[in-house]
Amino acid sequence: MEKRIISGITGAIFVLFVLFFNQNCTILLNIITSVIAVLAMREIFSVLNISKVLEITVPTFVFVSFLPLFGLGLVSETAWYIYTLWMFSVMLIKPSTRLKHIAVTYTMAILISVSLGKLIELRNFGGKYGSFFVLLALAVAWMSDTGAYFCGRFFGKNKLCPEISPKKTIEGFIGGMAVCVASLIFIAFIFNNFVFIEKHTINYILIVILGLIGSPISALGDLSFSIIKRKCKVKDFGTIMPGHGGVLDRFDSVIFTVPYVYMFLKFFPIIN
Repeated sequence: MEKRIISGITGAIFVLFVLFFNQNCTILLNIITSVIAVLAMREIFSVLNISKVLEITVPTFVFVSFLPLFGLGLVSETAWYIYTLWMFSVMLIKPSTRLKHIAVTYTMAILISVSLGKLIELRNFGGKYGSFFVLLALAVAWMSDTGAYFCGRFFGKNKLCPEISPKKTIEGFIGGMAVCVASLIFIAFIFNNFVFIEKHTINYILIVILGLIGSPISALGDLSFSIIKRKCKVKDFGTIMPGHGGVLDRFDSVIFTVPYVYMFLKFFPIIN
């Protein structure tokens, strides 16, 4: 648990550092998001045992890096189209290629690149509040996970999905929701009183709703990738983060929650 806490604190400091400098160096968040997408796909290739299948891996690495760097637009749309043509052509060029590898790679490449790309769109949409919106999106996922971990560890008795993730409990799930909502309220309060140049009216009711809906979505993302790990017979996707596992072990729920937060804030303005 000590390694998990140290890694978590280190990661939080790094995220805050990036968001702090985002106003003056916007490309930094783009580059880091792109790198995360590439590392996530690298872990997918590892559990599928196709890391050396260059005709699949190399084009995928190039593709998943495009959306975070260039956003949705002609360049990324062209990249998606070329990538799609190539992935289906691989089965013709090399008939021994397994359909499962093509299908899983293509699906995960689209999911990861589009979802993480929403971080950039969320920042751009937020304008001067961009860093605040991005932090909310990350907090929905990570604070739900943190709350579920510690509440489940100390109070958990009833299993949530024992066949998928034996350590997850109903008490942890509820605790994750509570910690998520409390964290979002705290973040909104800090930003409004100490970060924003002008004080605004923040709709805390919408903040609460954002957390109450987002936390179960975060759990869905976590459990979905747990199923993938179980199917691939691995405990973690990697070892890059001590106590947490790989990049996907830390960003699985983020991949599910970022698009949700983006759409929520588009429909329901929380700042007046």
